[in-house]
Amino acid sequence: LGGDYASNYTELSVTKRFWLNSCGRIDIYGRAGAQWNRVPFPLLITPAANNSYIIQRGMFNMINNMEFMNDRFVSLDVQWDLSGKLFNRIPLLKHLKWREVIGFKTLYGTLTDKNNPMKTGEGLYAFPVGSGVMGRAPYMEASVGIENIFKFMRLDYVWRLNYRDHPGIQKRGIRCTMSLSF
Repeated sequence: LGGDYASNYTELSVTKRFWLNSCGRIDIYGRAGAQWNRVPFPLLITPAANNSYIIQRGMFNMINNMEFMNDRFVSLDVQWDLSGKLFNRIPLLKHLKWREVIGFKTLYGTLTDKNNPMKTGEGLYAFPVGSGVMGRAPYMEASVGIENIFKFMRLDYVWRLNYRDHPGIQKRGIRCTMSLSF
């Protein structure tokens, strides 16, 4: 349509559920993506950041918007619903029918030289303040939670495992969601 930039973006996502009989189930959600062209920073890939207190699948709870800029990425979200395996051993919790949930999310991304403003030296491609390139280590966060509170609520305690020295970030927090699960 006569624009100045070509943007070709490819993404692949995979979802799989593993049933573990009496130990509940594990849900795995993986994504990978690539931006193939040289583009300004608004067209680069930013992590799926969730800055609200509501849990959303496939989104990172403790990461800020545009904290990392990538043109290639791989992410993994693993949730283990233990279906009361631990809580059913405690009489009061067994009566409440609460279920425990453990989660882990990770993201690894890279920025090729063609989109890195430190390598190209062009002001148009410069990142906003507070944004940057991911180091050699992947970003990781973990969570533990309780679901089936009042039959529809879930509360998670989430904490950031690395990149804890970035300015203006939350290192831990409480997140919730409301859903019916049978």
